[in-house]
Amino acid sequence: MTTILLSGVGELGGWALEFLARSPEVGRIVTLKRSPWDGPSRTTLAMLSSAFAGHVKQFEHHQADLADTDSIARLLVEVRPDVIIHSATVQSPRLFMQANISASLRARIRAATFGLWLPWHMLPAAWLTRAIERAEVDTKVVNAAFPDVVNPALWKHFGRGPAAGAGNVEVCAVRVLRHAMAITGRTAGDVHVQLVGSHALMAYGPRRVPHCFRLHVGGEDFTDAYDLHDALMSWPEPINWGQADIFSLFAASATKNALTLLSHSPISTHMTAPEGLPGGFPVNASAEGVSFDLPDGLTVTEAAAVNDAAARFDGVERIADDGTVVYTNDARAAMEDLGYHCEAVLFEDLPGRCRELKSLFKRLVAEEGDA
Repeated sequence: MTTILLSGVGELGGWALEFLARSPEVGRIVTLKRSPWDGPSRTTLAMLSSAFAGHVKQFEHHQADLADTDSIARLLVEVRPDVIIHSATVQSPRLFMQANISASLRARIRAATFGLWLPWHMLPAAWLTRAIERAEVDTKVVNAAFPDVVNPALWKHFGRGPAAGAGNVEVCAVRVLRHAMAITGRTAGDVHVQLVGSHALMAYGPRRVPHCFRLHVGGEDFTDAYDLHDALMSWPEPINWGQADIFSLFAASATKNALTLLSHSPISTHMTAPEGLPGGFPVNASAEGVSFDLPDGLTVTEAAAVNDAAARFDGVERIADDGTVVYTNDARAAMEDLGYHCEAVLFEDLPGRCRELKSLFKRLVAEEGDA
């Protein structure tokens, strides 16, 4: 029986739970959450609602803390998941995005890019990686928490890590697919998208951010006649990423990757941070592994370098050989403007950095309220 474990069943994980509950490829779904409130209810609701679609798969929930890596390791030995979808964070960055703060403070926070919440993503993912290492279980992880940077950092630090991420370039690629279908009248099978890119491409657009792109429609090269910027930034309507409820979209991407990694036959898709590479790539993937479907003449090394350059738009200068994430000068200056001083994120500093950032968030919101 195929088992998928959900590490975190919050906003993104809750959507992934609902998608998996209706996926015939999965026979058993195990959820994991630290707090005692949402996890059991969400799991029971998914079990009941899936019955409306004729599914009678197994569901179980465990209240557990990823920080207790020994307990998580024992749980992994017991559950033996085929795939883990990981979406847990210390604190959601959307608390910054949706807080009742002034436009000027919001702009200062945006200037700091991912520097203000990268540790919140990295720490739970590091705990999970350590637990898998201790459990010695054969499982694949789909990490949905800023995988463009977190996945390669984990691989460099631990020598292992998530098999894939979710969202980001995958969202860009599927948007191109639907846009190309709309303007050409062709079916999905006639459209072949090859897009190398990152989270920054989705956020800031192809006119600013390095990327590589080819589009074939009906076997003909359609790239030069195609407006990639229009497709990604305004079609059919602009998306307010900071305010809209976007979690169903990213959960769908994570679910797609989890099921792809279980497939006996290769599936043509885009995948974020496969096997620890930065950013996202067009691939053919299955349970046997990942092969790359890059534009002609582009090597994997060259494609990864494109995404490394794009990461600077998200405030990441480089990822060191030990997994330390070094910020750009602009990101450091923007964080210092908010009272947070950090040149680089080291794995051993993650717990302290997470506490510091939570305190910073509380202070900034409190100061706005007193102003």
